[in-house]
Amino acid sequence: MAIARFVTLNSGFKMPTLGFGTFMLKGEKLKEVLDYALFLGYRHIDTAASYENEEEIGQVLSDRVNAGRLNRKDIFITTKVPRTHLKKADVIESAQSSLAKLKTSYVDMLLVHHPWGFIKKENNEMQFEHVDLLETWQGFSTLFKSQKAHSIGVSNFTLEQIDSILKFSDVPPANVQLECHAYFLQNKLKAFCDEHHIAVSAYAPLGAPNRPAPHVQNNENLLEDPLIKEIAKSYKKTPAQVLLNFLLCRGFVVLPKSANKDRIKENLDVLNWTMTTKDYDKIASLDKGIRFFRFLFMRGHPDFFEEEDF
Repeated sequence: MAIARFVTLNSGFKMPTLGFGTFMLKGEKLKEVLDYALFLGYRHIDTAASYENEEEIGQVLSDRVNAGRLNRKDIFITTKVPRTHLKKADVIESAQSSLAKLKTSYVDMLLVHHPWGFIKKENNEMQFEHVDLLETWQGFSTLFKSQKAHSIGVSNFTLEQIDSILKFSDVPPANVQLECHAYFLQNKLKAFCDEHHIAVSAYAPLGAPNRPAPHVQNNENLLEDPLIKEIAKSYKKTPAQVLLNFLLCRGFVVLPKSANKDRIKENLDVLNWTMTTKDYDKIASLDKGIRFFRFLFMRGHPDFFEEEDF
């Protein structure tokens, strides 16, 4: 089970299999840890318009490029269009805004962040809105064909929603980003994406122990699982390293997030070793179907299917 450092996308571009997640990171702290991550060798940065941190990321990348310490072509930037911008014209507007903030003429991957449309009202309240996802994808295809986005994909989509795009468009999704970890293996969606040559990225690969309050419905802590800790000890690795290595062995791109420099460095040390098939199978047996990001506040939305895999 050799681990690949890159996956080749159906768009022809290569995506690093280890990314640096930036969810909930902002301001000077983000600048500090991102610069450190780039110094260590991270080359895949994952952000989103809704994270409200694209400007900080753009500044760090621009500073490094201008100082001759980094080439833009060596960095893989993923960002996402928010659920308030799913209509075709709004997709393009959001992408242009992200490009300006990131200080780049293109992003390497542009994702539909969620398939659940929203209208933001004048009082900042949010209202459910059904948007035809095929219209959304038309906007994405336009950005792809104009090379504003070298690759395009989706996040938090069900298998059926992905399949509808495949049947509709001559530009297939190159990437699906979803929650995946040892307690939630996503076997069905992974097999479907493999069949259609779609790369799969795992967010919350460590079980999102510091996830926001609206997503805390149970006290399960994947990093404290006795089996994971036992296997980590046998390899002289951390539980986080074992969990990331496991997903990499499964062919996922992993997107761990940390603001701790020691953990950022540790997370990079997952590419140079592999666990035994026996240990891999033990971890695979932990699947409990536990989704930490359940998005229960979406109940009632016409495009939210709680019982479907996404």
